[in-house]
Amino acid sequence: MDRQYVIMAGGVYENFDRPKALIEFRGETLAARTVRLLKGAGVKLENIHFTGNDARLKEYGADLLVHDNPMRWENGKRFGYWLDAFYPNFADDVRVTYLYGDVVYTPGAIKTIVNCTRAGNILFGTGLAKNKLHKNWGEAFAYQVDDYKTFMAGIDAVKKLWDDGKLNRHPITWQLYRYLNGLDVNVQAVRDETYICIDDGTIDIDKPEMISKVEKRL
Repeated sequence: MDRQYVIMAGGVYENFDRPKALIEFRGETLAARTVRLLKGAGVKLENIHFTGNDARLKEYGADLLVHDNPMRWENGKRFGYWLDAFYPNFADDVRVTYLYGDVVYTPGAIKTIVNCTRAGNILFGTGLAKNKLHKNWGEAFAYQVDDYKTFMAGIDAVKKLWDDGKLNRHPITWQLYRYLNGLDVNVQAVRDETYICIDDGTIDIDKPEMISKVEKRL
């Protein structure tokens, strides 16, 4: 089965007037950039998908899997789960790599992700902070999933840990990764065999003012 590449673009975007995948970086939307880099790394367009509910994503030629992460902020309170950003409706035997719609990937980062030869559920992200733009616990950029059933069961389990008050912060990729790897979900740690570090300037865009800063760096 060919690997499917899913660009997650259905989350909330409080600091922007559009899905973050549609913000422009050097005259090109992040959605267009990621599709272009995937194709340049040898991925067939038929194996590239967006998840979201904005019809403009269809302009980039990839299939749109209509899906909305229902997490919302209302009156300072969070409702829903960030982990629902992962598209949940594939068959159990699918091989999929999730990419984040708000990330400015370098060509090298995409090649590292696409050309990964390790089997299993593999997370890609930064190491510890090496500059002011990186969070000090690292940033997750992509998740290669070979065991989709276990991956989705892990999401349900981590959401329950949050509901039961057993997590020290709202669960995102890191808590899921630690759970799937048998690590303490509340302590920063990785397993070398399931984590690939990409420290080449690839970064996510959280606020509009970051765009010009990243444009100067890359």
